[in-house]
Amino acid sequence: MTERNYWQRMRRSRMSRRALLRASGRAGVGAAGLALVGCGDDDDDDSVAQVQQQQQQDQPAAQVQQEQQQQQQAMQQQQEQQQQQAVAQAEQAEQQEQQAMQQQQQQQEEPVDLSREGDTDWERTVVAAVPNAVGGLDVQAPGNYTLKWNGPLHFDRLLQYDLVTREIVPHVGSFEWVDDFTSLVWHINPGHAWHDGTPLTADDVKFSIDRAAGNAAYNESGTYETGIAYIVSAVNGDAEVIDDLTLRLPVNTDVTAPGSVGTTLPLVPKHLIEEIGDEAYNREGLASGPFQLVNFEPDIEVRSVRNDNYPIGYENLTRIHRPWVKEVVQSVRPEPVARLAAIQAGEADVAPSLEWELVQEFVDEPGFEVLFDPGCCPHTIFPNTLVPMFEDGSNPYRDIRVRQAMNHAVDVETIYTTLATGREQRAYGIGTRQLGGMQPEQSGPLTMEYNVEKAMQLMDAAGYAEGFESDFYGTAGFFAWTDQIALSVQQYLDVVGIRTNLQLDPLPDFRARMAQRDVPGLHYYFTNQSPDPFQVINAEVAEGGTLSVAEYPESGIQELVEAQRSEFDPEKRKQYLNELAQLIYTNASWLFLFETVGTGLMTDTLEWDMKGNSRDYGGLWGIRPLVT
Repeated sequence: MTERNYWQRMRRSRMSRRALLRASGRAGVGAAGLALVGCGDDDDDDSVAQVQQQQQQDQPAAQVQQEQQQQQQAMQQQQEQQQQQAVAQAEQAEQQEQQAMQQQQQQQEEPVDLSREGDTDWERTVVAAVPNAVGGLDVQAPGNYTLKWNGPLHFDRLLQYDLVTREIVPHVGSFEWVDDFTSLVWHINPGHAWHDGTPLTADDVKFSIDRAAGNAAYNESGTYETGIAYIVSAVNGDAEVIDDLTLRLPVNTDVTAPGSVGTTLPLVPKHLIEEIGDEAYNREGLASGPFQLVNFEPDIEVRSVRNDNYPIGYENLTRIHRPWVKEVVQSVRPEPVARLAAIQAGEADVAPSLEWELVQEFVDEPGFEVLFDPGCCPHTIFPNTLVPMFEDGSNPYRDIRVRQAMNHAVDVETIYTTLATGREQRAYGIGTRQLGGMQPEQSGPLTMEYNVEKAMQLMDAAGYAEGFESDFYGTAGFFAWTDQIALSVQQYLDVVGIRTNLQLDPLPDFRARMAQRDVPGLHYYFTNQSPDPFQVINAEVAEGGTLSVAEYPESGIQELVEAQRSEFDPEKRKQYLNELAQLIYTNASWLFLFETVGTGLMTDTLEWDMKGNSRDYGGLWGIRPLVT
């Protein structure tokens, strides 16, 4: 406070002098004239004396004296008037500047509500054209992955990532390590409630953790298959509810435990699920997030309204917060051209995922804004090495030479320069934006470049000179280009003898099949670019992971997985992760494609600032509609 007042006084002193000078100019006095009035300038007095002396020589003494007195009186009167006018204007200017300074100081001392900068249309319904909406409303249920992208809209989590710093920050709760890094104490922030008004408590958190792990005492069987058990894999005992807002959770000595449980576990309501059961909750989907779900018609729409009681306000613009949009409707338009046409016709406001070839002509088109974002997901094709492919019990994908051949057989750069934006980059297992991910100077020398001849030599060396047949599963509709990319990969593999039967399904159907972990063949899926790669590792790399169909027990991969989990020194853990990234790639564990660049289209009546992150269906809470 003292420092602020000091600089305020200094500024006010300078302003007084500047205000006086400006006022003198407006009064017609000028700086020199003001100096004459205020300071009695001696040079000007000398000039007056010379004039008077000349007049005395030309006129009688009495007359000269009388005129001299009249002139002096007139000059003095004029100077006094000018001085009064200048001072009055100076005081007015000073008062105006002091008021401006006080307003500026008030703005500096009081937080600015950024949500109200500009003209926000608080009553706006925003329509998002989406490719599909299938499955149920239980965000923990298997097969509901499309709606899981709506998780940030409807469902809360204990922690979240700051979109700017990429650091984990509190959300519904915060945590602290206790008992020599073998337990987490979760502190639930008061004010969060389910959309029916019931407070969200530590009992709900315990229930969500238990249910995700498959423990459901409210069921006759005592179990529930969620498909997300990997999220709570570090939990090694029963959670203890200490009070309504405190929970103690025993975990393995695993540095990834808070992030895994905190940022990826969707919280579900204990009171409602115990009352109506799993099947009914799959139709109800009560949650506690920034939007409240009001209608879901599979393959038609998902309709949500703003939760005006959401406790996280607009001061947290880099995190999930209370929405500006009053209502958001996700309208199903399976075909990309149909989603584009909906925006052109004014039937939709935004389509987050469209092929670049469809939206590039709108880059300079008035009334539209092309969404151009770093993609969320490196695309990858996972071979299932867990089960036999043929009657003799063999599985070609267990041979590293076959996996290397696949990577040399596919011209990845040609695919993304012709089908995507051309600004993508190769994938290497752990994303380049993730902790420990390989950067170009490191990954370049390791890259398995397109080389058909080398691929065929490797196939021959592995004993598959005549090739073999394999099932190949991919997705359609959810990500742009994936069906076209799958067809291109199919053609490239056919050249070196890997003849595939391609089947494209909606993402929920595809993911449920992959999660079975017993379906032979290739599975075209993706990893993510969350700041910490623990989700990728726990789900798709670690042995026994929910989606881990490509496992290599003799490779040393699992040893590095365990090493990074137990390393609490950030720099040492980063080194373990980097070694793991290298090993996943040099082991040719997957068929590595590229890290996506997402494109979409929306009208220019919306603002959607996701701080450098991908704008997808889960980020619709970040849209601000403008008054038109």
